Amino acid sequence: MAKVPFLSDAWLDLHRSLGAALPERSGARARVQHVVSGSPQGEVRYVHTVVDGRTAGLAFSADDEADVTFTNTYADAQALARGELDPSVLFMQGRTKMAGDMGKVLALMPVIRSGEHRELLETLSEQTDY
Repeated sequence: MAKVPFLSDAWLDLHRSLGAALPERSGARARVQHVVSGSPQGEVRYVHTVVDGRTAGLAFSADDEADVTFTNTYADAQALARGELDPSVLFMQGRTKMAGDMGKVLALMPVIRSGEHRELLETLSEQTDY
């Protein structure tokens, strides 16, 4: 099976499909904008919509109305996608910039820390060309 390029339309499609199959977690909902700086394409923005713990949408776009925005370097975004880095550690180290509603982030933590999400990252990583 051919791997999909990181931060490509095919990567978003794969991520969306895997995220839609996560177990339902009532109340875990947010529209999260990701800003990746320093990628080969320049700055990349995509919005990840989570409803009850599942991916309901994932698309390249900018969203000034997102509940929260995370900004990472390209290298850190790759490591996060591979599951090699904990997002909260990057935040505490000042490597991830966050703007928006911290309550929404906290509501997503049970999803992000779940075994199912770790499996999602593993599967995504196995099928991604970094």
